[in-house]
Amino acid sequence: MPQAPSSRTITMPELRPHLEGVAGWLTGEEAETLYTLARRVTGRGVIVEIGSFKGRSTICLALGSRVGAGAPVYAIDPGHGFKRFDEFRANIERAGVDDLVIPVAARSEVAFQTFEPERIELLFIDGSHEYRQVMLDFAQWTSKLVDGGMLVMHDTTAASPGSKKVAEDSMYRSRAFRNVRFVYSSMTVGQKVAETTVGERARNRASLGIKLGFDGLVRVRGNIPDGLRSVGRRGLRSLQRGPGGS
Repeated sequence: MPQAPSSRTITMPELRPHLEGVAGWLTGEEAETLYTLARRVTGRGVIVEIGSFKGRSTICLALGSRVGAGAPVYAIDPGHGFKRFDEFRANIERAGVDDLVIPVAARSEVAFQTFEPERIELLFIDGSHEYRQVMLDFAQWTSKLVDGGMLVMHDTTAASPGSKKVAEDSMYRSRAFRNVRFVYSSMTVGQKVAETTVGERARNRASLGIKLGFDGLVRVRGNIPDGLRSVGRRGLRSLQRGPGGS
């Protein structure tokens, strides 16, 4: 049973200390996005992440859920069956969210076969980046994502061609997701709907154009001054704000 939302929201400066020393590849913008989306989960479904590693993203999701509806976070990762699970468990315990996190030690396609919750309200895909596996994760797990639920994919830039292709074909160019946007440095976020409008599809394509422009700049970023990079990063964040975002 989801709990009543907390009257107090953790601020980003308060979130960061929970992530110190926790290995992972989330940028500050991506961590904030996960936290904010989890905080806005209403309890119509659970939170699921595919790929947990040592718990950096798990902590963001669970802390957000804590001050929201208290939806459980299912953390699916075959690595939970190995030694690094001790680090994962220690990290979520130190963050004070172990009571909300349900580790699932299995490959995502295996976990799906016995997954009991019927509805997912927030889905974070960050497992294998090989195209066929990402496409399988997308096809299986979004089938449980409720209308209005949020999908987040990590590593959707040129550095991960498989995840990039799935995000671009199945989110930015899809009629099933609206308000699709790119979050620095590799995250794509969108809201599942029954059918997008013409205007929503146009905005998704515009957002894709921004993302592809970023992909191009990454290839030459060594020639871009630090100050200009910072300006571009702030500009991207401003342009790509959307429902459920930060």
